[in-house]
Amino acid sequence: METLKKAVNILVMVYLLIAFLFLLRILSVSKFVALFDLANDAQFYNRLLWIGAVLLLAELLLENAYIATLKRSLGRERQQLSDLKVKHTELKAKHYDQQLRATAAPLTPQPAPAKPVVTTPPSKPGATPAEEEAELIITPAPMPPTLNPEENPNLPPTDHRPSF
Repeated sequence: METLKKAVNILVMVYLLIAFLFLLRILSVSKFVALFDLANDAQFYNRLLWIGAVLLLAELLLENAYIATLKRSLGRERQQLSDLKVKHTELKAKHYDQQLRATAAPLTPQPAPAKPVVTTPPSKPGATPAEEEAELIITPAPMPPTLNPEENPNLPPTDHRPSF
């Protein structure tokens, strides 16, 4: 299809070149009338017009057929691409499932210890139990005092604010 399209394009270009040579009077119409044994110049121009019309019609039909085949092949390629994307997603899902199975299988639950283990911090030698207990107690930080919003010294005075 593409080679036929190229051939018709070349024929159209050659035809246009010859037609312009005749229209610009570089080639003599009377010599071609005598060469092809035509009655007059009008008959020559009539045949030149018919040849041009047939060539342009052929080019138009071939271009439309070529565009239609390109659209069809593009549609097929898009369908193949979407099929490949679906297949790729399925393969990724299978791979992920296999990885989950592979990592989950060797893990065995650890048995719970029979007795809870109590750890005691090391004690200082010569310290009394009250001192040890005082060291273990963590006291929270004091809470900052809360102020009434009207008494907050960081706010600008209310008498300068515009009222709405």
